[in-house]
Amino acid sequence: MRRVAKGVGKIMLVSTQAGGETENCLRAAGCCVARMGDGVFALVHAKRERFDLAVLVSTGKAMDLTETFLALRDIDKWMEIIIVADPEDNKCSELTKRIGAREFANAHVLTIAELREQLTPLRAASV
Repeated sequence: MRRVAKGVGKIMLVSTQAGGETENCLRAAGCCVARMGDGVFALVHAKRERFDLAVLVSTGKAMDLTETFLALRDIDKWMEIIIVADPEDNKCSELTKRIGAREFANAHVLTIAELREQLTPLRAASV
């Protein structure tokens, strides 16, 4: 996987939580974040704007995550997509398992700790 810190410009964050842990982590690293509250809103903006990276925060609703992921892939097959796994969700959907197995190009499943690790070079560069 390419490190998040290389060539990241505009990030689309799809999360129902305003100011959640993932958003705080990205902003602390100095990322330009456009937060979308749901998948429908994210798809509208993905059609209008170019994003270098999409970060989808799992809500535990596999279908929402699956639909958003696949629709974003249809809009821009080259956009890198990171799914931040919900630490409260002990069930892993089939899609999440396949992404974790690297069956989809430019898609990665990370925990919040792994995302923080990926963002460390950005944090260091912004100090």
